[in-house]
Amino acid sequence: MLEISLDASQLEHGLSQLLKNATDTRPVMRAIATEMVSLTEDNFESEGWGGQKWKRSRRVADNGGKTLQLSGRIAAGISTQIGNGFARIGSNKKYAAIHHLGGQAGRGRKVKIEPRPYLPINGAGQLQKGAESALLDIALKSLSKGL
Repeated sequence: MLEISLDASQLEHGLSQLLKNATDTRPVMRAIATEMVSLTEDNFESEGWGGQKWKRSRRVADNGGKTLQLSGRIAAGISTQIGNGFARIGSNKKYAAIHHLGGQAGRGRKVKIEPRPYLPINGAGQLQKGAESALLDIALKSLSKGL
C-alpha cells in the first residue's frame, strides 16, 4: 500500500497571505506610486514621454537648458497619494496641468503651450510605453508574495 501524506500548513499560510495582499492593497499602491514617480523623473531627465521627445521650448532653443526645467518647480512639486485601491500622482503647481496637457495660456489665451506630458499617463488616459508592464510586474510580485 502506498501512502502519501501532505502538510497543508504552508499552503494555508500562502493562501492567507495572498488574501491579505489582495484585500489590503496599500502596500502595492505605495510601490506603484513610487514607480510612477520614478517614471516621471525619467521623463524630466530625458525631456520626453515614453521615448518620444518633447518639442523644445523657445526658451531652451534661444538660451539653452532643459525644457520644463527653468526653476525645477514642476518636477519638485510631484506628489503622490495612496490608499486601499488607488495610487495617484500629480503636481500642486497651478501651471503644471497646462504644460502636461497643452493648451492656450496667458492673457486672452493667446499663447499656445505644446503638450509635454511628464507624468506616466497622458491627458487621454494612456500610459507611456513600458509603464503598463512595470506596474503590472509590481502588482503581480506583491500578490505572489503570499504564494
